[in-house]
Amino acid sequence: MFNLSLTACSFHFRKTNSKGNTQVYDLNAPLCIKNAGDDEFLFSDLLGLFCAFFEKYETLVKDDNKHQSFRCEYRTENCIQTPDFKMLYVKIYSGIYGSSSDIIDGDTQEIKYQKTSSDIDTRPFYLMIVFPKDSDNVIVQKGMFIFQNVGQFGVKTITTSKMQEFFSSQFNITLKCNTIAPDLFIRKVIRKENIKKFVMIKNYKSSDIADNIGKGYGIEVREIGNLSFSESKWDRLMGAIRHMASSKYNLFEFEQQTYDNLKLIVDIGGRTRTINLHNLENLSIIEGIPDEIKMADGHPNLELLIDHFKKVATEYLEEMVLHIS
Repeated sequence: MFNLSLTACSFHFRKTNSKGNTQVYDLNAPLCIKNAGDDEFLFSDLLGLFCAFFEKYETLVKDDNKHQSFRCEYRTENCIQTPDFKMLYVKIYSGIYGSSSDIIDGDTQEIKYQKTSSDIDTRPFYLMIVFPKDSDNVIVQKGMFIFQNVGQFGVKTITTSKMQEFFSSQFNITLKCNTIAPDLFIRKVIRKENIKKFVMIKNYKSSDIADNIGKGYGIEVREIGNLSFSESKWDRLMGAIRHMASSKYNLFEFEQQTYDNLKLIVDIGGRTRTINLHNLENLSIIEGIPDEIKMADGHPNLELLIDHFKKVATEYLEEMVLHIS
């Protein structure tokens, strides 16, 4: 049976084609805006934008180029209040089609159903949208997406792509998705037992301008696999990784050598992922969901999932910078 996991990232809204931070929207402020048809909408906060998106996709749509389907199931009572944030949850159905296959009984190996190319293998997933509440010190501009996955299947890419297309075309607003916090990402994703390989990169450039197109100009790439660390060595290594990830200008030090960049090849839930320590800005946190939340059919118990995601949101928000401009 597939394991359950979550994918989490931050988001914010800005005016499409704007530059700088002056056009970043406050999430909890009222918004009066016209859509592409020149109809005026008044939202009490930016959660209303998501409700408009869910209404748009309450019936199934198909993408015949990517052979994917998409549908949202949302009710107004799907909004939860805590002292620190509002959390809206929606059930998303997505699947693939375009080729035929046989559905067989795993025990008897008998064919139970012959799937045609127009049949859609649809799966349900939950998405939690977290709106932190304003405080006396902070006007919130950044929220959080928490996507539930089943094994290798998830809906983050198709959902955020359709959201970006909808908000831009209908309201001239751009949805941006980024990491929640670089240090939090490192602690959640990079672990001693899941690192498969280090790829360390050193830039070489001669001080003589004439050498820059010939000998003496280039990079050295050093790869180390089959890694094994003592606890003390791992602690020092994680300190060096965190230092490098904190700024794109920081170097990585390993065995008394300094490197300009570091990429980590890691295993996350059986999938190999390459993490560039100088490009954490757009990466999402991925971590497992406790087994007790999974029901016999492989899908999550909604009540238990909501409780877990509330705990996750509380933990993540403690380290998330909520204001941009």
